[in-house]
This record gives sequence, C-alpha cells and structure tokens, in this order.
Amino acid sequence: MEMNICNDECIVEIWLTNPEKTNEKLRDSLKPVFDKYREMKYKVAVFQSGSKDLTDSTAGLLLHNRAL
Repeated sequence: MEMNICNDECIVEIWLTNPEKTNEKLRDSLKPVFDKYREMKYKVAVFQSGSKDLTDSTAGLLLHNRAL
C-alpha cells in the first residue's frame, strides 16, 4: 500500500496492490484514515491494481478519446 497526501490540493491518494485490494482486514483498517481526512475536508481516492494489460487498456482509451 502506498499513501500520498497532497496538502496543497487537499487530496489523499491510497494505492492498493492486487493482494491488498482483496484483504478485508486492510480495507477495514483504512476507515479511520477516510474519516480523519474527510473531517479535514480532503478528498480521499483509493486506486486498485487491475488485472488487464495496461498498454492495451491505455491504447483503447486514447483511441476512444481521439474519436470524440
């Protein structure tokens, strides 16, 4: 798990690996972190590792956005 706190933008980023995202104990332990930063008016974002190929997914997203 990696946690980045951007005080200038009032954002907390929490990055979870594949094993961490399915760990209920770990996810439950984050609830006090959410509460703490929400009280401070920070936005809390949790990013989870995926299972798809990053290159293919990014290429598809870029092609889709280019068509717009």
